[in-house]
Amino acid sequence: MDIELLIPHRESIVMIDEIISHSVEETTTSFLINHNNIFVDQGVFQSPGIIENMAQSAAARFGIENFNDGAPPSLGYIASIKNLNINNFPLVGQAIVTRIVNKNQINQLIIIDAEVSIDKLSIASCELKVFVDKK
Repeated sequence: MDIELLIPHRESIVMIDEIISHSVEETTTSFLINHNNIFVDQGVFQSPGIIENMAQSAAARFGIENFNDGAPPSLGYIASIKNLNINNFPLVGQAIVTRIVNKNQINQLIIIDAEVSIDKLSIASCELKVFVDKK
């Protein structure tokens, strides 16, 4: 499925390539780091890119629901980041896999757990609170 049908972002800020899986409980995405990425510095994908990847993976999760309802992607805004832990930074040519788990939703505020891995080894995690502007 075309990612741009699910998220409001467009190139050069798109930080996910595909949806690997999606269920009621969780969504998993993948992203190949390339040398042209705006968050790559000296061959290393930096922390703002990792956070943006997590947020866009969450946006894709909501986007699937919108797409299934025939609605366009919703705009989302990071309200807070809690317990951010980055153990390692991906290099150009590596693919990251991001798992999003929906923990709670209060009206338009959605609380998710996010975990990023490379070859099944966790490199980053956090809790995101995302405000979704559902028009």
